[in-house]
Amino acid sequence: MRFAFALVAYGAAVLAVGTLVSRRAARSPEAFLVGDRRFGRLSSWAALSSTTIGGSTTLVLAALVAANGLSGLWLDLAGVGGLAFLGLALAGRVRATGALTLAEVIGRSYGPGVRRVAAILIVFAEIVWFALLTQATETVVTTATSWPGEAVLVATAAIFIAYTALGGQRAVVGTDLLQFGLMVFCLLGIALPSAVVSLGKTGLPVPLMSFPFSATLGPKDVAALFVLVGLPHAVGSDVWSKLLSARDEATARVATLWAAASKLVFGLAVAAIALAGVAAGQPGGPSLFPRAVLLLSGPALAPLLFVAMIATMQSSSDSVLLSAAGATVHDLLPGCPSPCRLRMFVVLHGLLGLLVALWLRDLLETFRLGYTIFASGLILPTLAGFSRRFQVDGRYAATAMILGGGTAVAAHLLRMRGIDPVLVGTAVNAGILSLGFRRRQRS
Repeated sequence: MRFAFALVAYGAAVLAVGTLVSRRAARSPEAFLVGDRRFGRLSSWAALSSTTIGGSTTLVLAALVAANGLSGLWLDLAGVGGLAFLGLALAGRVRATGALTLAEVIGRSYGPGVRRVAAILIVFAEIVWFALLTQATETVVTTATSWPGEAVLVATAAIFIAYTALGGQRAVVGTDLLQFGLMVFCLLGIALPSAVVSLGKTGLPVPLMSFPFSATLGPKDVAALFVLVGLPHAVGSDVWSKLLSARDEATARVATLWAAASKLVFGLAVAAIALAGVAAGQPGGPSLFPRAVLLLSGPALAPLLFVAMIATMQSSSDSVLLSAAGATVHDLLPGCPSPCRLRMFVVLHGLLGLLVALWLRDLLETFRLGYTIFASGLILPTLAGFSRRFQVDGRYAATAMILGGGTAVAAHLLRMRGIDPVLVGTAVNAGILSLGFRRRQRS
């Protein structure tokens, strides 16, 4: 009953935020997608941090640490590296484009045809990511309660969809402030100190203290993580939507670097919580993190930590829904990018993501598929578009996106032994892209 009350209260709070800003979000596509670009450093930092600290920095990271030892931290360190690169090299330039979506930025480099190809890949990836985050929420809720998993999946997805459709980017950033506050207070302020105290009593699980590599996670695996996770943090439609919503270029740069620091802190905290959970006898897998957090917090604080973990999952799910709707309406169906149509596609893509979540019942499998589509298809052509010395023929860029992403997904689905799908797909992408390079002519 306590968990039900906490979930209902939290759901009411985020829906209230969406309702309060719904009228302002409906003024124009720019208001819906980037909140009229009025977000300062604090809001942009909280939004970026919340977006990049979700299911992968909690449930998946904890599972990797339990399976591979501290070397599993490379999942988080890869994301930190991607954000740091973005903040130092690209964030200001992304904001300076004045675009509304990642696909629009790509289209300015390669033309409208490539923009549509990019938008299709973005939509597919974001739908799978939404499925991942609803599955992560289901894992948290079913770990703490005896509620049926599929009912939880549908109910929580409905909350995510509703407030995102109501308020657009304003609702996303508004709830990000609430969610990030809960994450800091509960996970860093309560769960982390409890984990440290618990490890002081049980001792460290020595077999899991291997870093930087372990018997099950070597240099090749770390390289794959930097491609799979690091590059999407440098070039991600949900991440870039926050940059495009920032007040100015300086705000975008500073907020991105602060978000990289936040992600590092949370990653270390999650690793400590995972180690404490394993040392206390909790089994590994995606449910390790919520089990460990609830065990360490004790019954009195469990409902508060329960809500904080849901907020962590939700802080990313709304962003991917908004990015998918933006790519569809603004990039694939130009001519009538009304807030009403954007809201309709938030709902549609949320329902498609829910179907994917019901189909792919393995959280780690969904995680790999979502990142594989994006990392192997979109990132290298996007980065090449920002080169000041070279440019790529749009035909090669489109082919690299399609064949790079397609090769990676095929290798993933076929489970080819000894072949990392992301590395293979990225290699195909890079090879095709290199054929279209030519030196820019000076104006």
